[in-house]
Amino acid sequence: MAFSVPFTTSIFPVDMNGNADIATHDKRIASSKLGIVNPGGTVLRYVDFAPGFESMMHRTQSLDFGIVLEGSIELILDSGEKRQLFRGDCCIQRGTNHAWRNPSDQEWVRVVYVLQDSNPVHIQGKPLKEYLGRSAGELPASGNER
Repeated sequence: MAFSVPFTTSIFPVDMNGNADIATHDKRIASSKLGIVNPGGTVLRYVDFAPGFESMMHRTQSLDFGIVLEGSIELILDSGEKRQLFRGDCCIQRGTNHAWRNPSDQEWVRVVYVLQDSNPVHIQGKPLKEYLGRSAGELPASGNER
């Protein structure tokens, strides 16, 4: 799996005067502290999934839009429900625990995601926090817990 982050925002509404948004993005990327979510902002991320790759089950404190650009990928929810997404399909994740699997043994899959920081989802009065599964410790925490 490979990540690419062409842009982030850190405030809303975005301040584009004097290229403030670009300077803030460049500073955030240079810090090497960007988690999956950017607190108070957005992340535009391309993810390339190798043939047969399956991500860890994970949850972010964010509203995510995922669009399949190339190939086909399987979305797996912690309920056991699965959905196959094809080129051009869009998936919206609302703080759900999920994983991704490339079912092909030959083709790579490319998905573009836009992640927007959000307030936590509450279940029975308790907030659901970011959960990175087996990648905890490998990826920086997003730092957007409230």
